[in-house]
Amino acid sequence: MSEEPKVSSVESAVEIRILRLNTDKTRKDTGSDTVYHVYFELSGQPPPDWRNIFGQEWEKLNVKDKATIDGSFLVLHSSLPEVADTQLPALKKAVATTNDAYNQYAQKEATALEHREDIRRLERDDVEALGRSLRFE
Repeated sequence: MSEEPKVSSVESAVEIRILRLNTDKTRKDTGSDTVYHVYFELSGQPPPDWRNIFGQEWEKLNVKDKATIDGSFLVLHSSLPEVADTQLPALKKAVATTNDAYNQYAQKEATALEHREDIRRLERDDVEALGRSLRFE
């Protein structure tokens, strides 16, 4: 029984950017007088590992407001007055740092995958050489 190599779920280099505020989706948080779900449109839908790294980078900034990824949107839970002055610059910084960290991670994963594939090819070559050398007659 032949086992197929596992395909990596890590995408190659990505460059996610915040494109604009989506005014149609942005709305007040239920039960709050001041907090909004502020939707920023992203340049693409980030891969799962990118989203995880973003969460870590956002936490490192010690920003009090929550920010999450929802498909191709970055959703900030914040009061509107704070968005332009403090939150958007922090979001831009977190996205840029995440892009860098993710691309380093993706490169390491690609190198590791290539190494695993090389080992698998060598193992297959050894098995095939053995198969050719055996005589069953």
